[in-house]
Amino acid sequence: MERINKLQPLNYNQFMWWRQFTDNVKPLGKRALLKDRIANGEFEPSSYIWQAQYALYQAKDKMNPETDCIQKQLENLAVDLARYKRLMEDYEKEESQRMEALYDAFTSAFQLTKEELTEKFLNWPGDIASFYDMAESFFKRTPAENRKNMRGRPPKKVQSVQIKKPKRGRGRPRKDEIF
Repeated sequence: MERINKLQPLNYNQFMWWRQFTDNVKPLGKRALLKDRIANGEFEPSSYIWQAQYALYQAKDKMNPETDCIQKQLENLAVDLARYKRLMEDYEKEESQRMEALYDAFTSAFQLTKEELTEKFLNWPGDIASFYDMAESFFKRTPAENRKNMRGRPPKKVQSVQIKKPKRGRGRPRKDEIF
C-alpha cells in the first residue's frame, strides 16, 4: 500500500479505464546524461505491477465466500480481474521497453556489450544508481559520452575593456563630437 500511496491518482478515462494511478516520471530524453536519467527514475520498475496488486487487493475485499455462490463471486470480480489482466500486460510491455532503454543507455555510455552488461547487472547486489557508480570506476567511457558536455556553441568570450562610442541622436553632431 505504501507504493500505491506514492502514486498520483488519475481521472477516469474510458479508453484506459484499467489504469488508476500514474508514477509521474517525465523522461529526460536520450541525450540527457545517464546519471541524470537514473536519478530521475526512468529505469525504476513500472508502477503497473503495484496497480495490478492493488486490483487483486480490491477483488479480495469484494469476495464473500460464505454468502455468495461461485457464479455470483465471478460476476462481482469480473472488472477487477480484467483490470489485473490488462495491468499485467501493460507492465510486461513497459518493463521490456525500460530494460531495452537501460541496455541502450549503458552500452552507449560505456564500452560494454549487451551480454557483458547483463552478466554484470544480474550479479550486482545493489540498485541501478550503485551499479552506475561501479561502472564509472571499472569500465571505459565511450568517446560519444565524453563529448556530451562539449556539444553546442562554445561560450562567448567577453572583453573586459569597453570602448566608448559616441552618442547617436537626431540632428547635427556637436563640434566636439566630430572626428
